[in-house]
Amino acid sequence: MQVIKPINGQNHFWLFEKDGRTLYTFHGIMGERLEEPMSEQKFSRFFNLDAYIRELVVEKEKDGYYVVQEADYYEIVIEIFCQEKEYDVISEHRANIEEELNEFLFSSGNGYFFEDDYGPEAIEFVLYVLEPSQIVEPVIEYFKAQYGVTKIRVGQAEVHYGRRLTGLYPAGKNFNRKN
Repeated sequence: MQVIKPINGQNHFWLFEKDGRTLYTFHGIMGERLEEPMSEQKFSRFFNLDAYIRELVVEKEKDGYYVVQEADYYEIVIEIFCQEKEYDVISEHRANIEEELNEFLFSSGNGYFFEDDYGPEAIEFVLYVLEPSQIVEPVIEYFKAQYGVTKIRVGQAEVHYGRRLTGLYPAGKNFNRKN
């Protein structure tokens, strides 16, 4: 569960992530990547961890934070156009790319990886993010540095799973999502 509060023009976040019986707590400024969780707590199997997380969220709401809802996310589509050799390399590293994109978004408090699609003309990665402007440059640099891909475009859906995308990179360009 994630809560956000704007402070001095920046979105501060708290993120409570449950993994089995362990609770990881992250706190930071959205867009600034965190390397480690702020805390890691292990609980017995008899402890109601979900109720405890709800209590933590209620305390943050009293401090002016609001709970992030699914409707708060923007659908961002990254389209990569590449030659057959690059296509094969990206396809081969698909699981790593998903994991690295998800880790980047999670550690910066800015969303999560949703899905990918491999078509004959382009490879698409779909992300759900809270602040689209904070991911464009890092994502483009990631694909350039890791896979040598230079023909990339990034679009923001006007509605979730909309077919009309507004270009974030190149900025302002409209393009239709192929499906």
